Amino acid sequence: MRIELLIRRLGAVALTMALGAVLVGAGGASAAPVPPSAFTCGITDFTPCNQTAHFSDINMVGTPFSSAPSCPAFVTTDFVTIVATGNGVEHSIINNAGDGWFTTTFTGDATLTAYPPSSVDVTDPNNPVITGPSDPNVAPFVGKITYWFGGSFNKNNQVFHDTFHFSGAAADGTTLRVLDVSHNNTTPNTDLGPPHSFEITRC
Repeated sequence: MRIELLIRRLGAVALTMALGAVLVGAGGASAAPVPPSAFTCGITDFTPCNQTAHFSDINMVGTPFSSAPSCPAFVTTDFVTIVATGNGVEHSIINNAGDGWFTTTFTGDATLTAYPPSSVDVTDPNNPVITGPSDPNVAPFVGKITYWFGGSFNKNNQVFHDTFHFSGAAADGTTLRVLDVSHNNTTPNTDLGPPHSFEITRC
């Protein structure tokens, strides 16, 4: 999701979902395939583990991309629901030293619907909730979505990165193409900081 179109501001959506998938996996030679509901590695299980889960649907809320100079204004202000069906996989590993790696990838058909801030409860900024009507000035977009989110961590530092691409059209023929790339990492031996990060969003 950054657009979490508006997905996370894609990073937002992606980050939220990815962190939900974060820490999945562990020390064995091969991953244990599990259904998404049983995916616990790095979520509730922080002992050595190694899991992979396949999923076909996503339904999430993304936050605005605050800095997207080449995008329509609503991309920088509106939240978005992302409802998609396709092919997804999440994988996580935690080794015996407590180091971890995780990744989530998804591609499929998606509908993005924009909501103004007045229609969203952000009491919990990590879990925005749609409470009102969609943006009357922005028709839903239907198209293709592909995103990848991954990261790794150890006792000294951590790194997260994601990519997001959506290309679609509204019923009135208006097209929208959004590409977002973001990265965040910490500096070793400084209490996991300071972070170094960037995000590039283009339409």
